[in-house]
Amino acid sequence: MLSLSCGTSPHCMPGGAMREQLLESLAEGVFSVDAEGNFTFLNRAACRLLGLADEQVALRANHQEWALHSGPDSQPLPPRSSPIDQVLRTGCVLKGCELRFRHSDGHPVPVLVNAAPLYGEEGRIAGAVVSFQDVRERQVAREALERREAELAEAQQIAHLGSWVSDFVRNEIRWSDEVYRIFGLTPGEWGGTEAAFMEAVHPEDRARVRQAIDESMRPNGPPYDIEHRIQRPDGSVRIVHQKGTVAFDADGRPLRMAGVVHDITEMREAERRLQYLSHHDVLTELPNRTLFQIRLRQAISEAQAEKGCFALVHIGLDRFRSVNEGVGHHAGDQVLQQVARRLEACLRPGETLARLGGDEFAVLLAGAGDDAEVAAGVDRLLAPLQELFRVGEDEFYVPGSAGVALYPHDCSSPGELMQRAEAAMHRAKQEESTRLAYYSAEMNQRARARVALESRLRRAVDRMEGFYLDYQPRVETATGRIIGLEALLRWREGEGPVHSPATFVPVLEQTGLIMELGEWIVGEACRQARAWRQAGLPPVQLAVNLAAPQFRDPAMPGIIEGALGEAGLPPGNLELEVTESMLMREVTSVIDTLGQFRDMGVRVAMDDFGTGYSSLAYLRRFPIDVLKIDRSFVNDLYADESGAAIIRTILSLADNLGMESVAEGVERPEQHAFLCREGCHAVQGYLFSRPASPEVCARMLRRGRLSFEGGGG
Repeated sequence: MLSLSCGTSPHCMPGGAMREQLLESLAEGVFSVDAEGNFTFLNRAACRLLGLADEQVALRANHQEWALHSGPDSQPLPPRSSPIDQVLRTGCVLKGCELRFRHSDGHPVPVLVNAAPLYGEEGRIAGAVVSFQDVRERQVAREALERREAELAEAQQIAHLGSWVSDFVRNEIRWSDEVYRIFGLTPGEWGGTEAAFMEAVHPEDRARVRQAIDESMRPNGPPYDIEHRIQRPDGSVRIVHQKGTVAFDADGRPLRMAGVVHDITEMREAERRLQYLSHHDVLTELPNRTLFQIRLRQAISEAQAEKGCFALVHIGLDRFRSVNEGVGHHAGDQVLQQVARRLEACLRPGETLARLGGDEFAVLLAGAGDDAEVAAGVDRLLAPLQELFRVGEDEFYVPGSAGVALYPHDCSSPGELMQRAEAAMHRAKQEESTRLAYYSAEMNQRARARVALESRLRRAVDRMEGFYLDYQPRVETATGRIIGLEALLRWREGEGPVHSPATFVPVLEQTGLIMELGEWIVGEACRQARAWRQAGLPPVQLAVNLAAPQFRDPAMPGIIEGALGEAGLPPGNLELEVTESMLMREVTSVIDTLGQFRDMGVRVAMDDFGTGYSSLAYLRRFPIDVLKIDRSFVNDLYADESGAAIIRTILSLADNLGMESVAEGVERPEQHAFLCREGCHAVQGYLFSRPASPEVCARMLRRGRLSFEGGGG
């Protein structure tokens, strides 16, 4: 644009004719005004842009009257306050000012104005020369650009998609408005550098993002394309997907990277929710049939690899239809939710529970090594369903029936396994009395036998009929001297044979009957010890086994203290035997219980040591007095070198921890000889004596020591 600064009007300039010809030839409008703001000259372009026939129309008229309309905001300017008037008052030069001149037909014309003062002979401001150009096309283009930018910003905001440019030469990053919104920042809060960007990336994802950036900045590297998390200043986490391309110079150096960032948090959450809903039951939030079938195939694959087995339990609710029909489906839904929570609460690690549909559930049962474990697992699942369900003021009795199919005993196909478990469940519903049915006839027969045995045991415990204790001596390894007796439970039904403890003791423990019988066992053992002492026999350690339910019973320390007091037996003469598996559950409470036993002076032995999963770190914290070496290690003593090594390790461990050692199941002289050489404190087994009645034990106690043919004593 023409810029004028002179001391006279264009007509008075040196070479005036030439200058006038020059001004008339310009495409820009040029006019001059005197000190009062009246036009003194207008070139043809100025007349054309203002809609004047010629300059005579405007000469000696004030520029505000003819030309000046408003500022760029379209608001009329007060008289004598236009930028041109300010030039006349102050003498300042005006450059690139946006104004609106009035066209002769009244419409505004956006213009870009330059103005400079004109000085008279005395140096006073005599007027001003003004050049201007019509910027309507540029303004239209700018407005169109602004609209497009606004539309783009709106579209980016709707799509949660922002754009950015990373300038490697200037080490700066420019973000669009939406990027700031995505990152929860304002321009003033962000440094605009790569370091500032990396600070916003989630700490766990920074290494991946750094690697993606570095790889994309190699000339032949992959494009920048990565999904990662960001952490906003308020602590919230968003998931974004970024894509970018790099521009390189002729030498392969990266110049800039341009890209987009897409906030996909809601998308990923929707996908996660959709995935969840496709594999979970909406009502109970349990895995549905689809996910259960996936887990079942996984279980079969793992069992095949490990040559293992498992049980599939199909549970159907009894009397559930009466809930829906009696009080409506809303109450029925609440009952199903409560069933789900109760079943969840009794699951063990590695087990899967699912709702198959309606009132039917399924469980992949862990620990299905034998009939007793399967039956105990099913009892564990069905027991909480025996309790009443409450919905509002209503109570419902909705027990369950279970069908069991075993892998690989029954079949190895996932579909067939589910069908057979369901068929067994329907058979259990028909029989009603058992609530449990197996697919195979053989297993059903054993299950019915177990139910019958459980019924007879309940009757025997209620009447305290047929139970008695035998005792097996524990002898000092080196001398054969009797130093203790272990009380062992026996049961004879009427005039029939004595039941094997392996048959009925697990049922007592699984049904909880051992809790009722346990107090009698401790009391009877203490009473027998008193009888032997009153008969003048030497006092010995009396060992009593505690079952897991007894050990976890908070009343047990009081029961033991009461039994000792009633029998007048010194606490140091009683030894309680517990197993590794009992000690490794809820370790803190276990240590507390063991501490109570020690405080009252009762000894504690860890039975079957080496067969469980005890941690040596915990073992040294347990107040244990005796380690009992399991009979399986003694039996394998000469099977291979590892058997002897294991026993030596256990003996060394007991010695280092200040515990006594007792080996169980000693049946052969060579076993006894090895244990004697290795320093085992005591032994127990058929080599010296089988479990015997109190009368037989009394005779052994009178002798004081036991021997065996060809052995020491």
